[in-house]
Amino acid sequence: MMENPKKRKYTNDTAALAKRARFPANPSRTISATPTTTAYPNGELNVSRFMRAHENEIKSLENAMRAAKKGLSRRAFQNVPRDLRRRTGSHNPQRVPKRLRDKARKEAKEDNTPISKSKSGSGTGKGGKGRLRVENIEKSKNAREKREEKKKKEQIEGTLSARKIRKKEDHPMMDEPTEHSAAVKKRRRKFAVLAVPDTPSSRFRRRQVHKTWLPTHIWHTKRATMTPGKEPLWRFAIPLRTAGKAYRLTHRAVLLRGAVAWDMSYMATIGLEGAEASIVGLLEGLHLTDEDGQATWQQKAIGKKWLNGTRVWEGWIYEREGKVPKKIAQVTVVWSVQQEGSTKRKAFIRVHPSAFLSLWNEVIRASKIQKPVVTVEDLRFEIGSIEIMGPASAETLCSVLSASSATELSSDTPPSLWSTIASVTNLRELPPSALLAFSVSDPRLRDPPRAADMTSQAQVIETLAYWPIDKTQTTPAIFDRTARLAACRSLPSQQSINRRKAMASPGNYPDPRPTDPQIPMLTFVSRRNNCWTVLLPWKCVLPVWRGIMRYPVSTGGNPRFGGLKERRQVDFERSVPSFPFDCPGTDAGWAWEQQERVERKMEWTKRPKGKRIEWATIDLGNSRKGEVGDPWACDWERLLQAKDGTEVTAESAVPPFRQILTKEASDLMTGHSVSPNISTPGVFSAKIIMVQRGIPTTCARIYRLPTNNQELRSKWLSLMVAPSPVSSPNQAPRKDQVSRPKNPPKHLRSRQLARNLLKPPQTSVDSLKASDENYPNVPDEEDLIGYVTTGNYNLAEGAPTAVANLGLGKYGHVCIWELV
Repeated sequence: MMENPKKRKYTNDTAALAKRARFPANPSRTISATPTTTAYPNGELNVSRFMRAHENEIKSLENAMRAAKKGLSRRAFQNVPRDLRRRTGSHNPQRVPKRLRDKARKEAKEDNTPISKSKSGSGTGKGGKGRLRVENIEKSKNAREKREEKKKKEQIEGTLSARKIRKKEDHPMMDEPTEHSAAVKKRRRKFAVLAVPDTPSSRFRRRQVHKTWLPTHIWHTKRATMTPGKEPLWRFAIPLRTAGKAYRLTHRAVLLRGAVAWDMSYMATIGLEGAEASIVGLLEGLHLTDEDGQATWQQKAIGKKWLNGTRVWEGWIYEREGKVPKKIAQVTVVWSVQQEGSTKRKAFIRVHPSAFLSLWNEVIRASKIQKPVVTVEDLRFEIGSIEIMGPASAETLCSVLSASSATELSSDTPPSLWSTIASVTNLRELPPSALLAFSVSDPRLRDPPRAADMTSQAQVIETLAYWPIDKTQTTPAIFDRTARLAACRSLPSQQSINRRKAMASPGNYPDPRPTDPQIPMLTFVSRRNNCWTVLLPWKCVLPVWRGIMRYPVSTGGNPRFGGLKERRQVDFERSVPSFPFDCPGTDAGWAWEQQERVERKMEWTKRPKGKRIEWATIDLGNSRKGEVGDPWACDWERLLQAKDGTEVTAESAVPPFRQILTKEASDLMTGHSVSPNISTPGVFSAKIIMVQRGIPTTCARIYRLPTNNQELRSKWLSLMVAPSPVSSPNQAPRKDQVSRPKNPPKHLRSRQLARNLLKPPQTSVDSLKASDENYPNVPDEEDLIGYVTTGNYNLAEGAPTAVANLGLGKYGHVCIWELV
């Protein structure tokens, strides 16, 4: 006999089974009806009386319809938006939002659904992380007690005197120190040293032995996929992607409505202090240039504002020595407004952590030869940053970052004009690389944040046209280490914040106090990344981050957050090379490529043989089998060896080629420039647009038109007659494109139909696929010119695109002069 199942009540009573409903009737679905005799006076139909008599019945019907639409047969976990659903939501009430947990428990009880208890909870129970947390706390406590006992024992026994005696015995020729020798101290020269993160609390100390947590680490671990515990990225625990699987929501928030924020505190900051001429000489020695190959101080208008501290500069920085200047990384340089009565200036250099050590060594060497000497400081764990982009990014920042009560709100100053730019939805409306800096209050005192006040369009246009901040910007406090430390140390606890909010009147924020922290803030517009960048003290990032995530956007919802993969995808949709992923000619990009090769091959090996591509058996035509080079890598070693004749090894830690600016490569290809540095092979970035089927992926090979086979060349050129992808409605038509009416007359439609019927069946290339016999073969290896570093379907353009790097040969030989 069959045993009784646990999930359903088993009974042999067929009548009871027939009567039992799958989902019990909901009382809200019953429609109350009250008979009335006033609806038809004297047997006549009066519409107004009929409506008044059946008013309660109509309201009951509307409520029942509304409840039925929401309730139907949907469970509690199905009422959660898709981006918030979890795998265990169907049988674990703790995995659904709080507002639905009671309903989920009730449904599970009525349906006899077993409730699973997760072992990975954050409590201090017997299983999972709770048990490990209790053990770690006990171990840390015991170790701390042992250290304190050992320290007390050493002090009692007089270890200091014992060490002096032992030192004298080891060195008998050492003279006895005089009584005045202690007063004479030699001044030691201060050298620039690498920063060390603050010692974390004992609760989390063992988890940060080989890596550093971002200020928002705890917040992200519950909502994102982090880097593996034993495999940090650039010595940081970085969120890789959000827990939601859909990227389209991020795409819409960036381009259409809403905002997306990233915690970019892992970006390294280098502080410079010294005379203005010395800092400028240091930057000139590092060949500071923008994307067009020009130095910023050569541009009179922007260069002057940049040196005054009202603009930021973004571009490339190079190594100081060598015949061929080699790119280090893309950096951002921010000057501080010169303080009155001071002859020294301060500046920040922000760089990606993968290239920090290379840039640090170059800056140290360049600072020593400047006269007067430039002081260099590592501010990696003192200054954090947040990047936010999207149409609602300005209103979010204007609401969360409010000027502190101690700030003077005079006319045309940054704090007074800050709220007027809340209605800006396009960053290109602002002055290029604009900068604002002032002190803000603790965002927790204004929680939950309210919608920003939108000023009139006329006032916004006037502010953007004149931009008086260029004349009223004062020295930012974030350049002062004392102000940064004071802001971090004066942050009140969350309990004190809650007490002050409870004492305030309903609907109002707590009254400001003189002891409230003044958080130094600096924000600027990044044209390269098309986003706002906010610089804050390291420990002040989390309060601002929570305020941003809780802001009610005017178009609905809250700002989203993103990880490293969403950041790369946004750059890809803008067809902008992302550093260091799309820059293999730099040391950081070369290290990333070597790391990715191992991961791609390991992922391919894990797949079953029936679900992976066998690269060794790919047919390239003309009796050629197998992919060219290493199929899991952008095989630059093979490409350069084939083009240049020099041997390149994959084990080299430094790339044997250089990263070239796209404009420099364009000048070389067109013959407008003959650079003396072309003796070294190099690569440059390019955008790839597909004219036929297919989606380019990472490591895809890029060939030029065949040069030794005219027949194959003509076949590839014949594919270009195919219609290009559908262009955007705002795009202007080409000169050679004939404009056709949307609704042509009948005789034109009949003529076009006759032409289509009389066409030969094989003359059209639209139906050709890569698997067809008539499809052209892959060109020879000598026509290989580059590789795709990032490729996918581009949601912004509605077509597959790719960001690739193409090779530039030796002695000015350009590989892509025939690229179409």
